[in-house]
Amino acid sequence: MEGSQDRPNVNFAIDFLKDRAWNYYVEKACGKVQLINDTGLPSIYGELVNCSQAVDMAFDQTLANDNHCIGVVAQPDIADGELCWIIYEGIAQVLLEDASASTHGYWGRTSITQAGRADFTNPLPPGNGILEADRHFYEIGHILESVTAGTDKLAKAILHFN
Repeated sequence: MEGSQDRPNVNFAIDFLKDRAWNYYVEKACGKVQLINDTGLPSIYGELVNCSQAVDMAFDQTLANDNHCIGVVAQPDIADGELCWIIYEGIAQVLLEDASASTHGYWGRTSITQAGRADFTNPLPPGNGILEADRHFYEIGHILESVTAGTDKLAKAILHFN
C-alpha cells in the first residue's frame, strides 16, 4: 500500500531519490551559465529571465509579454549583485503564470500577463505566414555584454535556436 500512512519512509525515500536525480541532471546534463543577478531582489527558482540592459554579464526578470527570454533561474535566494546559475538549454522547472495549467507537447512562451512567468497553454507557436512573426524563427540568441564597434569584434551571447 504505497502512499499509506503505514509506510511514510518509503514515500520519503522515493521523493529523496527523485530530488537527487533532478539535482544530478541540473548539475551535469543541462546547459547552464552563471550570470549576475540584476533583478533588484533575491533570485526566484524557475523564474524566466532576460539579459540585463544595465549590467554586463547579468540577468533581470522578464517583463509580461517579453520577447527576449534567455533562460530560467536554477538557484533560489541568490542576492542581487551575486552570481546565479541560469539554465539556457535542456530541461528546467519553469514558473507558470498564476491560474494557468500546462499541457505536455504544447508550445511555451513568456506570460502575457505576469513578469517572470511562462504560458504553456498554446498548442501551436505563432507565425501562420505573418512576416514579422515568421522572422522570429531566424533568431539565434541574445547578447550578454556591451562591446564597442570595430572590426572582428567578439561579444558573449546566450544562444538558442527557434
